[in-house]
Amino acid sequence: MKKLLKGFIIIFLLSVSIVLSAQMESFPCNSSNPQLKSLFKGGVIKSLNIHGCYGPGLGNLSSTFLMPTGKAPKIIESETEGEPPNDDAYVNWTCTYSPGKISDNDPKTAWVEGVKGTGIGEVLIVPCLDLAKPVKIWAGYGKSQTVFTSNSRPKKIRTVIIRAELGGGAQYGTDYENLKVISEGVVILGDKNGYQNLSIPKFKVDTFFSQISNSYVKYEYLLGIEILEVYPGTKYEDTCISEIVNE
Repeated sequence: MKKLLKGFIIIFLLSVSIVLSAQMESFPCNSSNPQLKSLFKGGVIKSLNIHGCYGPGLGNLSSTFLMPTGKAPKIIESETEGEPPNDDAYVNWTCTYSPGKISDNDPKTAWVEGVKGTGIGEVLIVPCLDLAKPVKIWAGYGKSQTVFTSNSRPKKIRTVIIRAELGGGAQYGTDYENLKVISEGVVILGDKNGYQNLSIPKFKVDTFFSQISNSYVKYEYLLGIEILEVYPGTKYEDTCISEIVNE
């Protein structure tokens, strides 16, 4: 009995260690996802992991994003042997203008495209929206009126509905498979430093046969945005979007 109890204790401690290790995993925004452009042109993306609704680790949800300038925060090495370093400040710095800022309910942060010029043709996917409910957008960088007018703002955008299958288990986030655009529209936005309604293309909710559950399940549906035309900034060409969220 004591040996059995000891075995359970060892298993429990190992489980706790694994959980703590998982909690310490970090997700810097080191790269964007140019492959998304092929999806908007009628292609299919076989697999895409969406790490969460906002914050770090979502660099793969836009074709580009602006990397911050200046000196990166230091990664603080742990004084305890075997523990990972504290890189929270560094991770958050890398994600300053990443797609994870577009759904954090904070208009003082923004996704900023990362190409030369105004970002015409750049695309992004917005996670965690309920497309059965109204959606609103804060086009531009809402940090202040000066920052808003200094940077470019989307004027005309293409909105697309992306259909996806839920994939197998993922250690972090959610795996989606066979992503495909099934509906689209064009929206003209006002040059307003604040929320405005965003019309969503109509689409049919459908099912597919899942090999994982051995049954028919509903597809998942995501919103995609492509920049077609902008209101030019007075100082910077960068095009920004602060928020796309449910009302």
